[in-house]
Amino acid sequence: MPTKDEFVAGSKLPTGPDLTGAPTFQPLVAASSTAKPESEYGPSISTNTAKPESEYDPSTSSNIAKPESEYSDPSGVAGDALEVDRAFRAGGASQAAQTLADLTMQHRAEPGYADTLLKTSARTLQDISSELGERANKGKLDDPKKDSHGKYNTTYETLKNLSVVAGQVGPDSLKLLGQTLAASTPDKSDINQLDDKLKELKSENMPGLDKLAGTLVTELEASGKNKAAKALREEHKPLAEVPPGPPPDGNRWVPGTPLALAKNAHATNLRDDFNHAKNGDYNWFEGDIRMELNREGKIEMRHGGNETGDNLTLMEWLNKGKEQGVGLKLDVKDDRVFNNRFLEDVRAAGVPNERLMFNYGFDVMSKHGKATRDMFPGATLAINPPGEGSMDEKIAQMTAAVECGGLTRPVTFVFEYGQHPTKPAQIEALEKLGPISIWRGNTFDGQSKKKAEDELRALNITGMIDLKEGVMSKVRDTVPGLDHLRF
Repeated sequence: MPTKDEFVAGSKLPTGPDLTGAPTFQPLVAASSTAKPESEYGPSISTNTAKPESEYDPSTSSNIAKPESEYSDPSGVAGDALEVDRAFRAGGASQAAQTLADLTMQHRAEPGYADTLLKTSARTLQDISSELGERANKGKLDDPKKDSHGKYNTTYETLKNLSVVAGQVGPDSLKLLGQTLAASTPDKSDINQLDDKLKELKSENMPGLDKLAGTLVTELEASGKNKAAKALREEHKPLAEVPPGPPPDGNRWVPGTPLALAKNAHATNLRDDFNHAKNGDYNWFEGDIRMELNREGKIEMRHGGNETGDNLTLMEWLNKGKEQGVGLKLDVKDDRVFNNRFLEDVRAAGVPNERLMFNYGFDVMSKHGKATRDMFPGATLAINPPGEGSMDEKIAQMTAAVECGGLTRPVTFVFEYGQHPTKPAQIEALEKLGPISIWRGNTFDGQSKKKAEDELRALNITGMIDLKEGVMSKVRDTVPGLDHLRF
């Protein structure tokens, strides 16, 4: 009899029409590395090929399962599905859903990949759904508590990542996803955190959430689970009634536009600040990335301390910004976010690379910049100066990070106003690799914002200039007779 760890198909496929007609994966790679057709991999991982227990003869060595370590891993989609299964066994539903979403987004440009991966991972999808169903059935298994694998936010993270998958697959795969989830969902009006977390993701404008919730509602109704369907219908529509997503609100930042034309809304962490920027003429929104204060394992937008106001979560900020069609500058204030799927969440939001800027301190950029570049080849890396050394020494380290440190272009070199390079040779050394950007700091000396910008442009600084104007300089520039004064 096979061991429980042997990777074989499940035998609890959801009832309903045959859903094995998903498009065949066709990788967009050179012939030398082209994956074999799915049919050549041998039996699909989701195909029930195991013999009935009664047919095994314990005395025959060929019927005894080898340890998993003695098998060579399959390649292509079958190997990826095995990776999803191993993620489930190592970390449960949330880790498996994260792996499924990560693989889906890594291969999102390859037609048919997402559908084939989901079908091939059907057995693991049943395991994921069973864990979600248990959590929906037992209120004591709540997200603020660690699950059996030591993870927080299990239901939220699992549904979030299944939403990513739902946004990338076709109708047949959506139906398979809905049927599998519905099969494990208890038919009762109180489904605990299942509907709560779907509602939370809806409030965050999570891409693919409308399709995930829609297919679940549809398949719950089709299977006669009307109590659970009714509970979800309070917030979600069946799949047939889900409208197409709204188009971006304009095209505020067009990829390829010189960074000198960027107008940055410096603070958009709070809902009111974001709405203010939305109603202004800004084409870049900046947000500060930190671990959430009141919820373990989640990332929020916060500059520091206990800000007064309604802070957006990272996912909500990304998705709202994506809808505006603006550039999004992510200023990481807490490098713990890298161990909590910060980069993966940004990728899941689906913001075009060319509308993303990652602003890290020099040491953080040295540690995480290459991984950021690998995941976002078209995004701008905002490189800040190191803390020690002369201006020439700082510039040498910054240019070396690009020329031989793996931080490939596009980049911008970010300096605080008053601590920026002023010598032509210094500026030229940086500008040949990427534009210099300036933000206003404590050394702003009271001259008007416009005059300061003009002086910076005269130095051939061509990046984003984001200066805040002090109250006294505004008074001087607007009250007749005071324009000669400096405050």
